[in-house]
Amino acid sequence: MSKLIKKVFPLILTFIISISVALLIGEFAIRVFYPQVTSPVQFFYDEKLGGMIPVPNQKGFKDHPDVYYYEYQNNDLGMRDTRQVADYKKYSNKILCLGDSFTYGWGVNDKETFASILEKKINKDSIAVLNAGVSGAGTDYALKFFQVRGKELAPKTVIYFYFDNDINDNKANAYFHIDNDSIIVNEQNSYATVNALKKNKLVENKLYNWLSSNSQLFGLIRYNIGLLWNKRVSDANKASQANADSVSNTQKPETGIAQKETDKAPKQDKNTVAPPKPTTQIDTNEPLYHTYKYLSALQAATKKEGVNFLVYYIPAHSSIEEYQKSGTIGVENALNNYCSQNQIKFFTFREELMRAKNPIETYYLPVDFHWNQKGHALAAEYLYQTLQRENIVP
Repeated sequence: MSKLIKKVFPLILTFIISISVALLIGEFAIRVFYPQVTSPVQFFYDEKLGGMIPVPNQKGFKDHPDVYYYEYQNNDLGMRDTRQVADYKKYSNKILCLGDSFTYGWGVNDKETFASILEKKINKDSIAVLNAGVSGAGTDYALKFFQVRGKELAPKTVIYFYFDNDINDNKANAYFHIDNDSIIVNEQNSYATVNALKKNKLVENKLYNWLSSNSQLFGLIRYNIGLLWNKRVSDANKASQANADSVSNTQKPETGIAQKETDKAPKQDKNTVAPPKPTTQIDTNEPLYHTYKYLSALQAATKKEGVNFLVYYIPAHSSIEEYQKSGTIGVENALNNYCSQNQIKFFTFREELMRAKNPIETYYLPVDFHWNQKGHALAAEYLYQTLQRENIVP
């Protein structure tokens, strides 16, 4: 046995040393030639919401070498705030900000987000601005968040910040799917849910978080695995809707008598969101069909609670380039027209951004093109001015 150990041990030691050297070389090469983002696990599956949120009660950071480094703090609902939900009760007037990574403040520190700056500008002890932005979220998330958390947070004003990639996020069926023009809540035992619950375990894994926070090589591996996982979830959600649509289509009667029966208003259950009644008919072939449906549903939900509802458009850097070339942004125009026709208050940051000679260089980060500190400061000032004109803030 001792001879076997003497023979095998050097081989094992050589293997360990070789792997370690290879990993160190790989880490060095990545840091020099292809720097990667490092951070702890930032997302957690909220079973009540049915989707991913920033990790609750987490203090963390995100480091993109030579681009940005920022620190963040999330409260017990995963909202970007040092205050807990119980602390919100002392505020008689709350403004709830819903959106994606621009709203959350990807790339800037807590006090540099437009939500934080806006609250400071208002400067009233009775008014709080709540940041419920989530990276990768669309209009469907905004609707689901208000449905689930609206009564608990009791805002007087809800602001939804639309970003250009929301059009794709809304088609991913992350929270709902649309069947026969009705918004249906996804099943809780879906493929996405099961896998997300498994992923939650990584939040408490100290080794995984240490590697995520310190190793750029691990960050590269993690990023690519994440892309594959997100694609599988998206494909599974689309397949789920396709199956639901197929079942629905096979159940449609073809006789005239039976068709009259189906013309009656369908019964609504707890998994169905009552379809809103927009002023204008929504074409199912319209690229923004899902967005319009969720916008109208969110408008209806806020109106039912007596809450102010506003929409602000955040243009991507590519849309700024589109405007510079053509003098217009197609998505902005479409949203503006729909909101105008359906009595939804609509605002755009585009005009404010375009006042700069080089708006992309001035207000956007150079790599992933989120707003930098100047972009958030500009947005906060415009928000403050427009909310004053709407008599929402003093």
